[in-house]
Amino acid sequence: MSILKHAARGGRISFVLALSLIVIGTAPAFANLPDTSTPSLELDRTITTQPFAGTSTTMRDGEGSAYVPSDDSLWLTEDHENFLFETDPQTGALKRVIKNAAFQNAPLFGGGPVAGPNRTDDFESMAYDEANDWLFVFSGPCCDASHLPTVFRLVRVGGVFQVESYQPLSATANNTASAWSPADQKLYVGQGQQIRTYDYVTNTTGTAFTVTGLSGILGFSFSSVTDTGGSDLFVVTNAERLRRVDWATKTIVPGWTFDLTPFEVFDSRAVELIGDQFYVLDGYDARPAGPLRFAVFVFDVIGPQAVAPVASFTATPSTGDAPLSVSFDDTSTGNPTVWAWDFESNGSVDSTAQNPTHVYTTPATYTATLTVTNGAGSDSETAQIVVNQPTQPTNLVGNPGFDVDTAGWSTAGSGTQVTLSRLTPGRDGTGGMARLFNGASGKRKCVLNDQPNWVTTTTAGTYTSSIWVRADTAGALIKINIREMNGSTLVRSRVGNFTLTAAWQQITVAHTILSPGSTLDLQVFLPKAQAPPGTCFYADDASIVRS
Repeated sequence: MSILKHAARGGRISFVLALSLIVIGTAPAFANLPDTSTPSLELDRTITTQPFAGTSTTMRDGEGSAYVPSDDSLWLTEDHENFLFETDPQTGALKRVIKNAAFQNAPLFGGGPVAGPNRTDDFESMAYDEANDWLFVFSGPCCDASHLPTVFRLVRVGGVFQVESYQPLSATANNTASAWSPADQKLYVGQGQQIRTYDYVTNTTGTAFTVTGLSGILGFSFSSVTDTGGSDLFVVTNAERLRRVDWATKTIVPGWTFDLTPFEVFDSRAVELIGDQFYVLDGYDARPAGPLRFAVFVFDVIGPQAVAPVASFTATPSTGDAPLSVSFDDTSTGNPTVWAWDFESNGSVDSTAQNPTHVYTTPATYTATLTVTNGAGSDSETAQIVVNQPTQPTNLVGNPGFDVDTAGWSTAGSGTQVTLSRLTPGRDGTGGMARLFNGASGKRKCVLNDQPNWVTTTTAGTYTSSIWVRADTAGALIKINIREMNGSTLVRSRVGNFTLTAAWQQITVAHTILSPGSTLDLQVFLPKAQAPPGTCFYADDASIVRS
């Protein structure tokens, strides 16, 4: 049994029909139809047609409608005088009337006799083809064989629709519903249980099909692409029901059948979805004179009452050495629409992404906070992130800074008369540094070699070697080479190429071990072509670390 609720709102009475619940209070505004299987309808307003607001013009026996988005116009037709009325769907204001004579004088499509009165006396439905900007009006057989079913096409002339031509239909055609689908850009007509395509230019119909559970079709329209992707058909029936059909599957959407009689809709003849509201034309002939006679009923669709979200999230990892990259994953419930993250306990919004990543560079304990919000409220959740001081890897070089001597280093691999010496102070103003010097009269290869090798037995992992170097004159090519040796056999070599400058710079090369148990040979050198007589380069603060 339907439940009818009367609620005073804004000085008028609104009727709320709940399919499975009573909707209490003022309905929220929706940008789209609510994603729910338990919607309800609320009557927002009616558009009067007897007469249209602010005029003495009256529409009688409403039958069909069509919406033209580019004009924001709701077109209505009736089968008493068989006029067309262009209205403003927001205000109900009458924009224009196209009288029956314009249809009687329409020529046959492609050339031929005018329609005359027998084709214009039973207007049943309307449709708007957005792709071609055509408006269609279908007439039916009405009462006897003298009424000839017909379809009329209106096209724009001077920016407004004018009746352009007609096509005759079969004597039994009674298309009480018609609509153009943005999904496949075809025109569809409906009668009873049957739906089929119709092509105006060829004046042909497709094979009829049905939707299980759908009968008594009096009017239908498709959702626009901006509403629901052009994949839904909305139908009004002779049982005064508004039903939603999933067009892709040709099935009735569960929960989306509305009984319109509690709203005093007694002959639902046409329906349009404009924005997020349904416009239903009532054609009830027996209604007494008054504002609801042949009115358009405008409905809001209401979803279940929103609830505030409950915030929750995971942080991975939640502890580690700086710099620590943490992935935050929102696990909140209650359909939040806004996310605000404070990563470092400073009261600021650091990210509004749902699942952000943040890098902590300074060791400390932080309280990360997520605040989630939707139309019903907000909630917050926190988690601790522990960022530790990074552990310095062990430097495997025994004499990295030449602070006392050059022990552990040699010029093995250099040309003749290349010498290694220690100078003071070193790079940081203390200790010492190494100098490679070419004492020959010509160019010689200058090599700083760890001898014996600092790493005599490797384990699986990556070894990174670095050293700080400079020259008296910038521009020479310097190389750092780390060689993995298995006895006297070279396993693999990794070389980094750099350009010497007159200021200290750190050069680095990394190597991943192929044969654990091997040894590493480190060489820093200038090729012969890069080392004329004199100082080759200075070196300090060497390191080899494993990770």
